[in-house]
Amino acid sequence: SGTAKMSRGTSYEGILNTHVTWREFEANLAKALKTAARLGPSKSALDIGEGDDFSSICALIECDWQGDGAEKLPKKVVLKMSSCLAIISLSDGMPDEVVEMVAENMKAMHNIECDTYDFLDQFGERNSIPKRYFAKRFDDKNVLIGEICMEHVENGRMMNFAEKAPLELMKQIARSLGKVHAYSVKHEVRSDILRTKDVFGEFVRSTPKEQYMTMFEPVKFIDSSLSEMVKKVEPLLEAYYGTTLPSTIHQQLGLRPVLVNGDAENILIDKDSGDLRALIDWQCAHFGSGVEDLLRISFFAQTTEDRRASADVLLEEMYSAFVANLADTPAPYTLKTLKDVYELLFPHCALFFAFGLSVSMLPNMPIPGDDSDEKKSRWGVMVDKARGLLEDIAVYHENNKSSKLRVTWTYPEA
Repeated sequence: SGTAKMSRGTSYEGILNTHVTWREFEANLAKALKTAARLGPSKSALDIGEGDDFSSICALIECDWQGDGAEKLPKKVVLKMSSCLAIISLSDGMPDEVVEMVAENMKAMHNIECDTYDFLDQFGERNSIPKRYFAKRFDDKNVLIGEICMEHVENGRMMNFAEKAPLELMKQIARSLGKVHAYSVKHEVRSDILRTKDVFGEFVRSTPKEQYMTMFEPVKFIDSSLSEMVKKVEPLLEAYYGTTLPSTIHQQLGLRPVLVNGDAENILIDKDSGDLRALIDWQCAHFGSGVEDLLRISFFAQTTEDRRASADVLLEEMYSAFVANLADTPAPYTLKTLKDVYELLFPHCALFFAFGLSVSMLPNMPIPGDDSDEKKSRWGVMVDKARGLLEDIAVYHENNKSSKLRVTWTYPEA
């Protein structure tokens, strides 16, 4: 606490203007790699952040190792820094309590990611999870900056909302998710914050009802075809506000919860082959239903036609990988149950995703004079995804009225 009382507008002379010094970074990385080698004079740091999260600074570090065994050490690593100082420097005019709230939320997300990597490290096999070299949590002694240093995935690139992800890539993602689900059933979770995090509940608690009910207003102006679909979905919002179903469905049905990544833009693919390289960004990780990630990534990555056509295939791929990696552990739920949960949670997860549509789409709107064929094509893909998502919220809402599974939307949490 006391974040807001720190000096505003101060810059620092460490890596990418943070107060993480090269000396401190070198000591932590050398210790993690068990090496006496040191970073050389040609070491460098490049900002590779996406630019949409001002509190998180992501550096690609070229190490230039010098000394014994230097050739065996990673030439590049990624250093993610979550900085209270970045929040403070942009907080002029913001009330102290708002600065404090933003900082505390950032610290919690960073610590969740640290705990998730602790948990994932038990698995040994990498399974599309980047290797973590070291991490520095926020705690009573460290209140300014959190760090996670991990391997650099060569030739990888982030997926984006204009992608038309092919089926083979989606199968790779589904199998990778299934493995993570299996490992999370077989291993004990020691982290209380990871075990109890409630992404959907936090969203409701931080979103007043009047704000929730008008969230689609910007979407109406993005494209005329979306305006009609929003008008069909808006009458349903009253029923979905405050629901705890995504957070409690596993309790209600007696299903074992599994580790969920919780983020949409979390896929690194190979620049050349298009294959899955890594599942990254675990700061929204939590325990819940395994279909959450598949739904979220399908909404983000697939065209409407492809998403609808491949849903069953991808659920089967994910479940097969889940069962295969459980080894001798009995499967805690059936494929049929997984498909039923997919259908029940579809509108809940789709609404959660759809509230970010305007943020994803508005910066990409074609503007007069800059309407190249490529931009028009990318925009067409985004509009198609958004329209299909809104259409299917209404469809699944109606279909779920006849679901055989008895669940309560506002289930009291244990």
